[in-house]
Amino acid sequence: MKLTTPLILALVFLTLVNCKTPQESVLQFQSTAPLEIEAPYYNSWVAGIEGGGSGINVFLPLKDNGGLVIDSLHFRGQRSAVETRDKLIIGRFNSSVNQPKDIIMSSNPQDEYKNKSVLLRDTSPFKLAQNECVISYEVNGKRLYYKISNLKKEETIAYPSAPPKNR
Repeated sequence: MKLTTPLILALVFLTLVNCKTPQESVLQFQSTAPLEIEAPYYNSWVAGIEGGGSGINVFLPLKDNGGLVIDSLHFRGQRSAVETRDKLIIGRFNSSVNQPKDIIMSSNPQDEYKNKSVLLRDTSPFKLAQNECVISYEVNGKRLYYKISNLKKEETIAYPSAPPKNR
């Protein structure tokens, strides 16, 4: 009896150690590219007015999209929905630099009520290098991922001021 309890505990422990979590088994990269991407790149941007925001845009120029719909892009610990224009996929990621400073610290609850809620970022489960991104897409109801390495860094865009408003 004394020998079976440690034996059972050891077996349970080994079983748990060797199991992959569902997240690890689901988040595997595809080995072949689902579409042809030509010279992927990213660039930083910053608004020319204080509190105007900043971020990084990732651009994936395509030879042909082949009818595949990319729904999100993972980059530097964040996840973003994508914008598709003809043969270009764009992921937009906000950064914390040059954000509006509108927090009112007051003991009066009415003043605190004017504070805007903090923008939460959609985080990514992938550990990537600074010049890597992951595209996420679905085929036959199955979520698939493909990692793109060696994104080229383009020059930072510093916008001089807010664009003119339409009248």
